[in-house]
Amino acid sequence: KSNNRMPSPQSSDAATTATSSSSDDRLVTSSRRRRRDEKRSSRKSDRDYERRESSKSRKKHREKRNEKRGEKKNRRRDSQLEFDSASEFHYQNPEDVIKSILKEFPAVARDLEQLLQMVDDGQAVDIGGLSEKSLVKHLQRLFKSLNLRRKGDKIYVLREKSRPTLDTVGSLIRSHSQPQRMPDSSELGTVKKSALSDSENLSMADNVESVIGPRRRVIGPEMPSSELLAAAARLTEAEAESREAELDGDDEFFIGPPPPAVVTEAASANEAERFEEITRILEAENSSPYDILGVNKNMAAENLKKRYWKLSLMVHPDKCSHPQAHLAFVKLNKAFKDLQDPNVRKSLDDKIKQKEEHEAFQAELKQMREAAQWRRLQGISIEGDEILLAEVDVGAVRKRDEWMTSLPPERKPGVAMHSTTSFSKSSKEGRGDTSSWTDTPSERAQKAKM
Repeated sequence: KSNNRMPSPQSSDAATTATSSSSDDRLVTSSRRRRRDEKRSSRKSDRDYERRESSKSRKKHREKRNEKRGEKKNRRRDSQLEFDSASEFHYQNPEDVIKSILKEFPAVARDLEQLLQMVDDGQAVDIGGLSEKSLVKHLQRLFKSLNLRRKGDKIYVLREKSRPTLDTVGSLIRSHSQPQRMPDSSELGTVKKSALSDSENLSMADNVESVIGPRRRVIGPEMPSSELLAAAARLTEAEAESREAELDGDDEFFIGPPPPAVVTEAASANEAERFEEITRILEAENSSPYDILGVNKNMAAENLKKRYWKLSLMVHPDKCSHPQAHLAFVKLNKAFKDLQDPNVRKSLDDKIKQKEEHEAFQAELKQMREAAQWRRLQGISIEGDEILLAEVDVGAVRKRDEWMTSLPPERKPGVAMHSTTSFSKSSKEGRGDTSSWTDTPSERAQKAKM
């Protein structure tokens, strides 16, 4: 039989169906891909359009802003050019500038003279703080005509080796600032003052003001007179001399006023804390100033002074109602004065150092004796143990205290037994006062106050 068989009709139909289905799937897939690509491209085009529109709007905004800035700059330049041209062509002569200023502002003659005097003295004048803009422009023209040097925005100073300004325009200003003549009776009328009514008096005052001129206007801050400045300088020197005299008159125990922080801290202390400090100061030994102040010998002098300030404000009789506040305050002052004396403090530090060395030696000697006793019990002996143990052996026998060998009164025969397993604030017979370990700090302060 031949291997090449003709395909049957059924198999050819199945192959045709499979091929058509696969082609349909490819068509669906390609159409989906095409729609997805179209959506992506549309979204991308939308974003590009929005981006272009936003960039156009920003560009328009920038153009408008730059245009506004250019207009402002042009207006500023035009005004400056106008000012420069006016000052250059119309106000070359300082006298003309002075006449224009005094014509428009007739009441600023004396102030203008003081201002030019400051310039001649070498001071820099700043006219930027004046509220009258037209006066500022006139002054700028005047300073430019006087060839002053401009150091900043509306700040002028006299150039080196330049002629003083008052030598140029001083006579013109002084002639204008002379006091004017008061109007006589013929100018104001012949009516007597006693016969004038209130309205007539007011109208007369207006006429006088119109003849004399308006009130004097001040250009900038007014300078004090030379007499006032000299008096202030003498007062400052006197205060410095008196301060030096006080410092020289005081000895090395000068303390000075406490800083505000220490005053605030001391004022925040309550009454119980003040009472506790007073009790502690009174119970401390008079020969130990460190214990009275509650500090150690290694504290710095500045911190020691702050501690004294705080305690003195807390226990001061005017600040505390404790009946013994005055005694505590006097004791505190004496202790601080002793610590301020270098010789007294050195002797106190030497005693404390000697005591600390003795205590350290005794502690070391006790450890050595305990080690020697342990070696004796172990049957070990080294050189020097006999000397250490000999002092222990020949030492006096310690005697027990009476409370260790005798019964208390409530334990003696014939006395009723009382339970002693609980503590009580109230004192019982034979027990004594137990308030030292049962009272609270506020109760102790209240008892001390009473």
